[in-house]
Amino acid sequence: MKIQCLLENIKNAVVAAERVTSKNQTLPILSSVFIGTEKEKIKIKSTNLETALEIEISGKIQEAGSIIVPAKALNMFLSNLSGEQATIESKKENFYIKTKNTETTIRGYPLEDFPIFPKTEATDKIKISGAEIKDALSSVILAASISDVKPELASIFFNVFKNTIKIAATDSFRLAEKIITSKNFYSERQISFLIPQKTTLEIIRILDKHAGEIELGLNKNQIIISFSGFKFTARLTEGNFPDYDQIIPKAFKTTAVVKKSEFLSNIKIASIFSGKLGDLTISFQPGQRALFMSTSNSESGEHESSAESQIQGEEVILKFNWRYLLDGAAEINNEYISFHANNEQSPLLMKGKGDNSYFYLAMPMRGV
Repeated sequence: MKIQCLLENIKNAVVAAERVTSKNQTLPILSSVFIGTEKEKIKIKSTNLETALEIEISGKIQEAGSIIVPAKALNMFLSNLSGEQATIESKKENFYIKTKNTETTIRGYPLEDFPIFPKTEATDKIKISGAEIKDALSSVILAASISDVKPELASIFFNVFKNTIKIAATDSFRLAEKIITSKNFYSERQISFLIPQKTTLEIIRILDKHAGEIELGLNKNQIIISFSGFKFTARLTEGNFPDYDQIIPKAFKTTAVVKKSEFLSNIKIASIFSGKLGDLTISFQPGQRALFMSTSNSESGEHESSAESQIQGEEVILKFNWRYLLDGAAEINNEYISFHANNEQSPLLMKGKGDNSYFYLAMPMRGV
């Protein structure tokens, strides 16, 4: 193999490819990347057997071929190079790269040891804005469990029907849901699936640099995300997501609207005085048209603050882990947050004022 390409192109491709490799002691080949030519195109591939990545970059092919190279060493090496063009060659298991000022040889692996990439075909396809999917995933992933004890809770739930996508996550202590509606896609049938939390983080990273249209493909056990010169395939989680509609109250006795910036500021200050459990008391006071926060700690002291609020309904006092409130409020894309509560045993629902496309539900602390 002998190819020429822009150094920046190979750098970016290897950075993304290394994230999809695996440090598997029994299969060290999974810590490598494939670089080669296929059908007159330059391709970089990597896999950890759960996810797989294929990136196509532009360049000049002088001689067809391919090689397997250790991902970490190659990435570290490329990150320290400067220049515009790179010439890459492979001879047996040696990888040669030459730039204007450097010539380097990296020992590769036998080509036959690299996993064969199966041909993945999607049974369902949706074309949608990459920026919309990234923003939606970013707004709900905070509620997913980081423990793999219950895989369905350590996953992001998708429910696709007609021109609507519902995306949700829960760790049983909190729940977040984002709804995307678009005239640009339509699903003839309802499709539900679960994407592992770790895979979702990688999708967010990938889409952070691609705001344009993507194709989201699905088959029985895989999701396939593709756009120009790029294909990411991942295994879906098996199992059933909780029927979370059952835990969302159908009516609320108390509603309040508070300025987001003031609410966030008050939480951050209150957290300084919070105890080991991170407990923070919130009091909705309709008579005083204010939302009060209070917390205390025998070591750091006590704190109380208030925020002007439009409150309707009954007085209610709730206790939360302040981090849960901060996480949810930060993801609400609105100047004002609308709160909906019933009592100290029921969840608190938060959403942007007048916006029904996103909500965040947090369970109060009990017995504290």
